[in-house]
Amino acid sequence: MNDLEHQTEYWNWHLHGHGTMDVRQYLKMIEIFVDTGEVAGRGVVWPEDEPWTEYADPLVRYLTRLMADPQIKASVLGSRLCGKVFYATVGRFVVAAKHEGEFFAQRQWTERNRVQQVLQWNASRRGNAEAWQRLIAQIGSDHPDGEFDSEFYRTMFARGMATDDAMWAKMADDWTRAIDRRRDQAVEQYVRDHGSAQEATLAGILRNAGIQVAGSGAAADNRAVQAWQEMNGRWSESEFQRRMMVVKLQDRYPQLEQMVNIMGRVPSSGGASRLSAASGRSMKIAHSAGSDIDGITTGSDLNSLLPIEMAQCVDDDTENAFLYRYVRRQLQVFRYKSNVASPSRRLSPEHASRKGPMIVCIDTSASMHGVPQRIIKCLLGIVEDVAERQRRDCFLIDFSVSVRAIDLMLRRKRRQYESIGLTPQEYAFEKGHLPFIGGGTDARGMMELTFRLLGAEGGSYVNADVLWVSDFLIDFPSEPLLRQMRQARQGGTRFYALRIVPEGTAPSQWAAHFDRMSDVAYRLIRRF
Repeated sequence: MNDLEHQTEYWNWHLHGHGTMDVRQYLKMIEIFVDTGEVAGRGVVWPEDEPWTEYADPLVRYLTRLMADPQIKASVLGSRLCGKVFYATVGRFVVAAKHEGEFFAQRQWTERNRVQQVLQWNASRRGNAEAWQRLIAQIGSDHPDGEFDSEFYRTMFARGMATDDAMWAKMADDWTRAIDRRRDQAVEQYVRDHGSAQEATLAGILRNAGIQVAGSGAAADNRAVQAWQEMNGRWSESEFQRRMMVVKLQDRYPQLEQMVNIMGRVPSSGGASRLSAASGRSMKIAHSAGSDIDGITTGSDLNSLLPIEMAQCVDDDTENAFLYRYVRRQLQVFRYKSNVASPSRRLSPEHASRKGPMIVCIDTSASMHGVPQRIIKCLLGIVEDVAERQRRDCFLIDFSVSVRAIDLMLRRKRRQYESIGLTPQEYAFEKGHLPFIGGGTDARGMMELTFRLLGAEGGSYVNADVLWVSDFLIDFPSEPLLRQMRQARQGGTRFYALRIVPEGTAPSQWAAHFDRMSDVAYRLIRRF
């Protein structure tokens, strides 16, 4: 049974009346929806399906109904930024609801402890009719409305079952279930009280986030995600614009994105080689054709919509149906000859290997303060975003007078969990941060740690791409370390370098030791 089947079995057990799930299982539901538009193994759901009515868990009912909204679905699937905002906003609501249930459970501690005390009663006390009648009456008054069937146990004990161990164990189990149901009712009450306001807030946030990336393409959407990751998980347009100012350093220093994009191997889906198709750019339309239109097909190209589909888009009564078909790419659109013309193609085999992990070594010495520090912050945003989109391992080593190693993907997940209100006890991720220590620069410890990662037994960082970011005011290390670096390059590891220096700085002698070194030159501001 694979991981997805295990998840589905877990969900099916809990979703149909077998208790509430762990908070991370709800977050997994949200994550799957953001990635695929599907809900907890059910596939795509829509309002007319109304699957939430079959769930006992109030949070699952809320999430399923929310995810079936066509407008929310279109926003989340249409923009990575909207997906991130949806995860943070809805995840925070789920965590708050679970914390409300846990707070209520703490208030039930006395009653839960009493269940264990009752199980320790001896046969003499259990046989005392006054004692068990008083106990059952108390449980019945604490759990009315059929939560605990007190009449059943009163009858069974009166018929001589008062000293039966199995009957007392069953009563304790039913009592515990009644206590758990009271806790779940507290969660359900929280959802009823705050759910509507949460949905209105979410709709406004998604609308504002969508405006930021509307018509800007995937590249602008990725940059918006980088700015969002630097926020605290709460949407604020002013804070978003402030973070975008750092991200827009990419426009001034295009070398940052270029260097990250060349790192990595070409993914292979068919072994050591793959087939690539080379095609010509020119396409011809038949001379006799009076129009480029060749027919009608289905898709989601808004520039090719039929007039009848446009009419559905502007009509309030049919807008949901339009969004439903847009997400499923089932709108009627014109088919153009220029899109279906067949240019000449040539197939050829090309070498392919797996996409490797990344190791980023950051110089955090005193000489990297100021402008270099802001450039590094922008670079790390690009690195983390690329690693997340390509699902690659990514390790950060910051070095100056000491060396600190941080798993960037674990740090990113930790920040994501903390932004929605999870406490450190609720996740098991190692803490990490990027301090600017100051002082001198020693590359020896950084190189030794890099080589340990490259040669680790687990093989997680075999064939990794190593990127050094520094001003390279660094003394050359010992010959054995340089020899290890050459051996790693011969074994398939690639070493890249970004040299952040003031304009007019002379070339570095380090360039010969890297597969590629690029300079990021900034203007040194002089203050008098």
